[in-house]
Amino acid sequence: VNHHFREEMTAIQTTIRTTIQTMSLFSHSASFLKTNADIKPPPRQLVEKASSSRCKLHRSQTGSRLKRCRQLHEVVVTLAKNKTDDDENHDSDDSDDSDDAFIQRLLLNNNNEEKNKSRYDCHSLEDFLDRKKLSKIDFNRRRFKVFSKFPNDNRLIFALSGELQTRNGFEGHTARFRQIPDFMYLTGISEPDYFLLSTCGPNEEDVKTVILCPRKTEQMKVWMGAGRSVQEIQETTMCDRCFYVDEIDDAMEYLNNNGSNSNSNSTEKNNDEGEETRSNNKGRRAFKIAHSTVVFVAPELDDVALKKRLQSNDAFVKSKTWGPSISANATSSNFRFDYVALPDKIARQRAIKTKEEIERIKRANDGSSDAHIAMWQFSKPNETYEFQLEAEFIAASTKRNLRELGYPCIVGSGKNAAILHYEENSALCKEKEIVLVDAGAECEGYTADITRCFPTDGKFTEDAKLLYNVVLDVQVDAIERYTNGALWADIARKAKLKTIEGLQKKLGVVNADADLNEALEAGISEVFLPHALGHYLGLQVHDVGPNSGTPLPVVLEVGNVITCEPGVYFVEALYEKALANEKQKKFLNRKNIERFAKVGGVRIEDNIWVTERGPVNLTRCPKTVEDVEAACASA
Repeated sequence: VNHHFREEMTAIQTTIRTTIQTMSLFSHSASFLKTNADIKPPPRQLVEKASSSRCKLHRSQTGSRLKRCRQLHEVVVTLAKNKTDDDENHDSDDSDDSDDAFIQRLLLNNNNEEKNKSRYDCHSLEDFLDRKKLSKIDFNRRRFKVFSKFPNDNRLIFALSGELQTRNGFEGHTARFRQIPDFMYLTGISEPDYFLLSTCGPNEEDVKTVILCPRKTEQMKVWMGAGRSVQEIQETTMCDRCFYVDEIDDAMEYLNNNGSNSNSNSTEKNNDEGEETRSNNKGRRAFKIAHSTVVFVAPELDDVALKKRLQSNDAFVKSKTWGPSISANATSSNFRFDYVALPDKIARQRAIKTKEEIERIKRANDGSSDAHIAMWQFSKPNETYEFQLEAEFIAASTKRNLRELGYPCIVGSGKNAAILHYEENSALCKEKEIVLVDAGAECEGYTADITRCFPTDGKFTEDAKLLYNVVLDVQVDAIERYTNGALWADIARKAKLKTIEGLQKKLGVVNADADLNEALEAGISEVFLPHALGHYLGLQVHDVGPNSGTPLPVVLEVGNVITCEPGVYFVEALYEKALANEKQKKFLNRKNIERFAKVGGVRIEDNIWVTERGPVNLTRCPKTVEDVEAACASA
């Protein structure tokens, strides 16, 4: 009962906080709307409805009333952005590079003319083996940008890394480990079983961070190697101190003493309430453990999940400070855990990429682009299987020091190209088919997300070429709209209209006399494009952003990296349903649908960086019909 009550209270707190933030912005809406006359305010009853429950605005429904609600939502988010731009501290770099110089250097082909005899050749392997070419990430500054958003009175930051998972029920044979993205973002640590503890506050002297490292036994060192030392961890993470996990009480004492090993210089005021005190150590405000201490936790868990994790660790169970708070029979606790605030603030900052992050996403894109091309050149019709193409992609990206994939490869030939998340990858690639490949590798946790379609025998059929160019036209048009301040809903709507226009004028799938807007209202675009236009990209393929619970943006901001992935798929279940629907079938031409259904489907996906100077495409993989065919022929 208590567990469910806590869950409900957490949900209520989140709803109240969101509602208050939203309602506080309405007072600014009048002046905003005066300068944006094209955005009309919705009726009062819809304002009240929107302010009472913002989450309803994310539901994908149709109808004029909900459209007005979405319109209001976009206005509110824009107001929020304008209101907080001046005092929002996003993680950014102090590089001497100007934006123009950085973009030029980023997009410059690494190969000289002698090496790069053909513009379809891959980068040399040497370009990827030297990690020193990547700018160093300042994790200390990155953490401060997040932790400074919390007050320094009785607050503590606590972040957990992931755990190893066994495979086949045998300890020691573990599944491939992938670090929790939030922990990777704060520390850069890619290994399991680490913890982060930190004080917080608006000033740099308020923030002291320690990393708790797993102490490896002799047997673990024999079987798994010694791993990195605490000194190496401290250097790479830029934390103030490192302790072993079984020294957690020493770490807490270190934080209590303002980052000093001794409190001999401290003059602390002890009282029953455990109130904050001041130390003589540079005049900083001291963190003091008390029954009212709030612990901000990442990743987003709950009491049951957190206690289960910590109860499995003897160091936390035996700890004088943590043991009483995580005990199953605890009647009191030193801490009150908050599972929402820290992940939310990290997510907002992760959505704005620094130059160092862009470099890693670009390298992941370059290596993944080369791997796509290598796969095209490996393919032979009626001989190559989908799983062999997958293997070729993995091999090519691994050779380029990109040893992890951001997600399982999707390799679908023929009609399999119409299966959105096809992962079986078992069919033979036949002649005159196209193969849709959605695959991306990671660089230091940052993933590429690239989709290309190529002909198995190096030449597109006429129908495949027509379908491909419809999708390419939509993508080229949409990318131009990836600008600072643009509303995602507007970009997506125009992409849907462009898709319907292509289906009508180039394929004849939509009847020539159909009104495009009426077809859009009838849901025709969703019949052939049943997914979003794009999503945030970063440490996760569907990365986090300021809109809780969704990887989709609302208002584009400088620093966002967002995919652009329009597509047209002929999914029998969808188009047959539409042809049987009274409102939809009048727009559709069955004969032409069945004609292009033989192609399967096409998706083209690039990774777009939003800058003050406009969109920058980080994906260099060929994508016009002519360039794809030329790359296939250059094997």
